[in-house]
Amino acid sequence: MRKIVVPALLFWALAVNAQTNSYSQDLAELRTVLQKTPSYKSQIKGARLDSFNILYNQLAADSNAVLNKYQQFLRLSKLFFLLRDNHLGFYEVPNYNHFKTHETIAEYVKSDAFLKLPKYDIDPDSLKTALTGKSPDSVEGIYHYDRFYTVGVFRTSEKEYVGVVLDSEVNLWTKGQIALHLHEYGPDMLKAVYIHPLTKHLIFYPNEKYRNQSLLNAKFYDSYSQKVYSKKLTETDHVNLPKHAPLFELRNINSDVQYLLVRTFQANSVTMKKSADFYDSIKNSLDAPNLIVDLRNNEGGAGKESRKFYELIEKFSKTGKVYLLLNNETLSQAEILTLRLIKLENIITIGQTTMGMLAYGSNYGRRQRLPSGQFEIYPTDMYGGSLDLLKYEDYGISPDIFLHDKSDWVQQVVDVIKSR
Repeated sequence: MRKIVVPALLFWALAVNAQTNSYSQDLAELRTVLQKTPSYKSQIKGARLDSFNILYNQLAADSNAVLNKYQQFLRLSKLFFLLRDNHLGFYEVPNYNHFKTHETIAEYVKSDAFLKLPKYDIDPDSLKTALTGKSPDSVEGIYHYDRFYTVGVFRTSEKEYVGVVLDSEVNLWTKGQIALHLHEYGPDMLKAVYIHPLTKHLIFYPNEKYRNQSLLNAKFYDSYSQKVYSKKLTETDHVNLPKHAPLFELRNINSDVQYLLVRTFQANSVTMKKSADFYDSIKNSLDAPNLIVDLRNNEGGAGKESRKFYELIEKFSKTGKVYLLLNNETLSQAEILTLRLIKLENIITIGQTTMGMLAYGSNYGRRQRLPSGQFEIYPTDMYGGSLDLLKYEDYGISPDIFLHDKSDWVQQVVDVIKSR
């Protein structure tokens, strides 16, 4: 049988054409999915619709270019920029097979897939020198991912930043690799694309914030650290609750102050049972003149689960003072509860501005893969139905009293109570 010889140039042309079609199909499908979301329907109108269509056409024009996976993802992520909906998710579908054992990781770091991870054409040592001494108020600078590697973040245009690995103690990162890409849309407010520290897949974070010399939302599930990218290497985190803190707790700090911790309003059967049992055990136990209600790291959930705590705190506030302890990880239903509570008397908010992730939600938790099979979107299907909520999306709820991050937050609240 005679062999058919196809020129290598034709193979290259076919590969480029497939890549181009893949990007075009993903872009078109992503627009279709977004158009069905409550946030698109309520926000993308008039001049905003014109801006969305202009952006889409600009992104579609890139379909003639040869784009690698990273470049495609950056462009596709821009389609989210005009939507204020932080329950939306967008990410590359991860391949966990590379990261199951030390042996599979060792094989992966020698593979073409690892060698082709995006790099920036810059000398890491020169970049480190240039970034040393940058103002702590600037997004630019040298960040640590725990003790594992450092990243130099530098401005590439008026609103864009890139983060490049400067040093690494782990074999999954090498000098010069790109770890993150930031788009600044407000003072210290950013849209971020991260490469997962362990599984190396791309993730879009629509609501990143630069605060306390850190990228506050840069936490990654299934990573080898729960630290965020920070310019400071600190051992103690006073802002967030410890990872293994209980879901619910009531305790007396002293004769004048009680402490109530509520970390979740999730409506699954196990958590609902724990919540109901806890509530029943403490509903008649609030008797100090001051109550600290700790909503830090409250992941939100269902309104029906927050209602009983609202009624409990409302009743207490008629005779005592309530200090709502908030942080950037106070989100969704916990933010909605906060907005309800601050309308009452004797409510004082304290801590840090909340996440700003409350106007929308996902009831069914569906995920939709784009035609290339590379990327997946987590669309929202719920709308809070209130412009009062939408004005806090992205921006969050700022507290009456801000706390610093240098000492224990509960003790700081106790000190505030003593001083009043």
